[in-house]
Amino acid sequence: MPPSLQPASGTSADSKRHSPNEVRPNGAPGKPLRILLVEDSPLLRSRLEGMLSQYAAFKVTGLASAEAEAIDKLDTVPYDAIVVDVELRPGSGIGVIRAARARNPDKGDGAHVWIIVLTNYDLPTVRERCMAAGADHFLDKMREIDQLMPILLQISGRKP
Repeated sequence: MPPSLQPASGTSADSKRHSPNEVRPNGAPGKPLRILLVEDSPLLRSRLEGMLSQYAAFKVTGLASAEAEAIDKLDTVPYDAIVVDVELRPGSGIGVIRAARARNPDKGDGAHVWIIVLTNYDLPTVRERCMAAGADHFLDKMREIDQLMPILLQISGRKP
């Protein structure tokens, strides 16, 4: 796996999975990358869903706009990747990241839930908190949103 796609360290390989989500190894041939999209802005959520649906490589399997709703989705929809905003009304994307990592610890079998933070709060302290919680990528919505598709394509095993 390329270093840029290595899972963030600090996840426990010995923890038991509590989620019914069966995470597939990345780049499963012929299978779309299943994405849980967590964004509180209805307009941006709709635009992101539209962008993702244009690629056969992706399938949005769940949408959430608040922390509690997203945490519920962690237990009810299949996903290989999560695209999450930090500031949710109500709640925080950091809580979603922590819950996703608790439910989907890396077990060394090639399966890894990828967490991509997409936020307007590109501050070093916010970035550090997201990465410490278990995010794999941190993107500023205003300056780096163009990196989202290439990252997701690479995770899915397709070339950007």
